[in-house]
Amino acid sequence: MLKILVTQSIFCYIESINVDVTVILCYTSNSNNHYVTYNVTRCGGLGNMKTVQPIRSYSKIEELKTELLRNSYRDYFLFVFGLNSGLRISDILPLKVKDVKNKNFLLARETKTGKDRRIPMLPNLKVEIEKYIAGMKQEDYLFKSLRTRKPITRIQAYRILKTAAEKVGLEEIGTHTMRKTFGYHFYQQQKDGGHAPKNI
Repeated sequence: MLKILVTQSIFCYIESINVDVTVILCYTSNSNNHYVTYNVTRCGGLGNMKTVQPIRSYSKIEELKTELLRNSYRDYFLFVFGLNSGLRISDILPLKVKDVKNKNFLLARETKTGKDRRIPMLPNLKVEIEKYIAGMKQEDYLFKSLRTRKPITRIQAYRILKTAAEKVGLEEIGTHTMRKTFGYHFYQQQKDGGHAPKNI
């Protein structure tokens, strides 16, 4: 088991890993000992877990960002948020402005496990959040449909990512790709001697 220091008060343990298996347990050193778990072996998005892959190439990640931004800022931000939070798509889509504004941590209750999670936000993600929510109301959903003003569905999120991925030559892409990509690059950074997850 590998122990890594994320900040002065947060430690992570990587229990097991390969390109498809990552289990990361994080806890803060305060009295409440909030636990954070990343498990990218489970498919939180649409598609078969065996065929949904992380995006290993940074250049391909940037190409996909550009393509998503060409379609809409919302779609681009969904991808960036998923890449840098490690959350399941089912936990991302219901988020509101008030859940992320001026926060150092994301407080999320996993829909799949029912567990509360306190997730440290990476500095560049905080910058992206502040730019994205400028002018939005506290109760606004981050990823709302222009037609219903409610959150887009998982199927819509899947189609958005899949369509853009095909345009830049990526296959085996689904909503769970964001979570897998987070885990893959986090591990690569630790293997290369990094001490904290970097923004993707």
